[in-house]
Amino acid sequence: MLDARMNWKQKEYPFDEHVISHLAEETTYSQAFLKLCLQRNLDTIEKINDFIHQSDVAYHDPFLLYDMERAVNRIFQAIESEEAILVYGDYDADGITSTAILVEAIEELGGNVTFYLPNRFKDGYGPNKRVFQEQIESGIELIVTCDNGVMGHDAIQLANEKGVDVIVTDHHELPIELPNAYAIVHPNHPSADYPFSDLSGAGVALKLAGALQDRIPYEYFDIAAIGTIADLVSLTDENRWLVKKGLEILKQSERIGLLMLLEKAGTSLEGVDEETIGFTIGPRLNALGRLGDASPGVELLTSFDEERLEEVVEEIQQTNSKRQAIVSEIVESATAKLEQLSSLPNIIVLSDPTWHEGVLGIVASRLVEETGRPTILLAENSETGIAKGSGRSIDAVHLYQALSACSDCILKFGGHKMAAGLSVSVDQVSQLSYALNNFTSVYAEQIKQGATIEVDEYLDVDEVTLDFLNEIDQLKPFGTDNPKPIFAFKDVPAQNIKQIGADQKHLKFSLHTEKQALDVIGFNKGHLAQFMPEKEAISVIGELGINTWRDLSKPQLQLKDLTIDHVQFFDKRTSHVQDESLKIENSVYLFFNRAFFEKTADHLPNSSVSVLLESRDDIPPFEEELTNLIIIDCPSNLDYLTYFLERHKFNNYYIYAYPIQSITAEGIPNQTVFAHAYRYFRTHQNMDVRSKLSALAQYLKIDKNLLIFIISVFLEAKFVTIDNGIMNPNPQPEKVNLEETNTYKQRINKMNAEKLFIYQPFQELIQWIEACNK
Repeated sequence: MLDARMNWKQKEYPFDEHVISHLAEETTYSQAFLKLCLQRNLDTIEKINDFIHQSDVAYHDPFLLYDMERAVNRIFQAIESEEAILVYGDYDADGITSTAILVEAIEELGGNVTFYLPNRFKDGYGPNKRVFQEQIESGIELIVTCDNGVMGHDAIQLANEKGVDVIVTDHHELPIELPNAYAIVHPNHPSADYPFSDLSGAGVALKLAGALQDRIPYEYFDIAAIGTIADLVSLTDENRWLVKKGLEILKQSERIGLLMLLEKAGTSLEGVDEETIGFTIGPRLNALGRLGDASPGVELLTSFDEERLEEVVEEIQQTNSKRQAIVSEIVESATAKLEQLSSLPNIIVLSDPTWHEGVLGIVASRLVEETGRPTILLAENSETGIAKGSGRSIDAVHLYQALSACSDCILKFGGHKMAAGLSVSVDQVSQLSYALNNFTSVYAEQIKQGATIEVDEYLDVDEVTLDFLNEIDQLKPFGTDNPKPIFAFKDVPAQNIKQIGADQKHLKFSLHTEKQALDVIGFNKGHLAQFMPEKEAISVIGELGINTWRDLSKPQLQLKDLTIDHVQFFDKRTSHVQDESLKIENSVYLFFNRAFFEKTADHLPNSSVSVLLESRDDIPPFEEELTNLIIIDCPSNLDYLTYFLERHKFNNYYIYAYPIQSITAEGIPNQTVFAHAYRYFRTHQNMDVRSKLSALAQYLKIDKNLLIFIISVFLEAKFVTIDNGIMNPNPQPEKVNLEETNTYKQRINKMNAEKLFIYQPFQELIQWIEACNK
């Protein structure tokens, strides 16, 4: 049994089967595709066609934005007066693209324009007083912000005092009190009624460019599409049209830097879509600002100097590779810290002086996906004594509210329900963890369910065809408010299970029916292979796509989560101890050999417990999180194990049954061997069995281990005595049935256990365990 890491929630269908049947009769679309349309409120053929083709221009008048006319007039005044104009952007992909749009637009109109992107670590986010002061002293006479500014009260006030106007273009949440800027262009400004409120920073910059040029500025749509997708704003209304047009233009782009970057990343323009931006272009632009100076990103988008662009592309590639390596290192480090915990807390709070602050949001997202727990990661600075970092959450916990409730432990924080940034004194990190876990204790049961993921449809594998996937592609571009559909497949046998990649981090398998197979790829899910016996039924959820290799196209599911809802038995039997057998989390490790127990028990995961089963009394109570039973060495007594299994049930049973001291091959001596040994012992005094046992075994022609057993039986039967290693016969022994001695019975029990656990077919062993569980 394998629990889902996420909380699967099927979307409620706002329609009935009659509507689907009617639309199916009127179109050539599959019913599975029509369900996706109806979920998007596309309930007529006309609405479906309009959504797919979107032939009408969806570009709202930019002068409907508050202060747009005032901003345009001031910029034209600066251009005519040859004033030095500064475009002040941001260090993420949205900030880079919005900066590039405004720089190009103002340059095209003849403006004397430069740009500045703040450094995350030196300048922080938004307008910075020191930077404004330096720029004004260098001759800047007008500042235009993009993708920031509505929180820049102090820096903007400084500019006002210096006689420099500041035009703010932004899309972030408005504060109660706005800064005293010359103009504030914002789609959510309370004194205007712009028809669409969810523009990105690049979208607002595009609007300003269009207003300056008094036309739809199609030449910037490719850049605006990058910023819009990367910033995860709503892909509806104006944004959907902008991105669709932008992707069309991007495929014909003459921006040399973008072409070079895509080529370097192994991607062609022909297949560029929102995923290319989301997983290739966006992360590379973001990597610049995460690790240092984001300015090369603007050069990439605006320059036509091929020699310089080769350097820029190489710098971006190297920075992105460095970012990936840093993320991997921190993931590994944070995972190691988690493994030291006996159980996962409601909310994970970890800090480390070696972690890089710029990528902690990415790592936190990875840990949330892996653990299902809200996660806050902090980078400690020994010089300042402050730890800065990021948090990511799940639906069950409103992260901003949780931080607000624990604000006494925090120096500064900001964010929303699902993400936040914060600064904490290093000596307050433990207290913050305690306070947050105390606050979230009331949500413990919801947290255990993991992050919620909505399932659009449950499908049969046979429904997944290339035609169906081509239908789905008509709903692109996918993103916020038009998410890529999530599909689920229930109780389908999995085959060809393997871990792939240089470090075996990824998982690959296929779902099989009688008619066809569906390939599945799970990135960073290679560890799940250990829970997936070949051909067992599993349930999975993920995103469908088309995988093309060597001109052969096939459907493929990108795995989001999987679950196995039946008890599983894993045949791990082997003669040698494997390292992986000692690394299974949340397990009860059952030992039978004391020496092996004493040598091994301390090397198990902190989340697991060890039990040496030598009697019925050796069975403590277990926490419910201990869902796996590991029978690590071969049982020595089936009665004790039966008693244990009758009282404890587990989700998964791993049978290693290492034969630490196997006796089956030796067998049990027959009466002739016992009699032969006894005749010799009865006639010999003062035998040194401690130091001369090997010689005695050789003389009697009895295997040494069997001789030890025979002597043990005789000792229990009082046929002999042993004092300080010296054995003597009992001159008047009582008549005893040797087969009734405990020593003899224990050997029989051990041989029976070995026969079942080592030599029997695994299915028979499963049946025995299941019988014990009834």
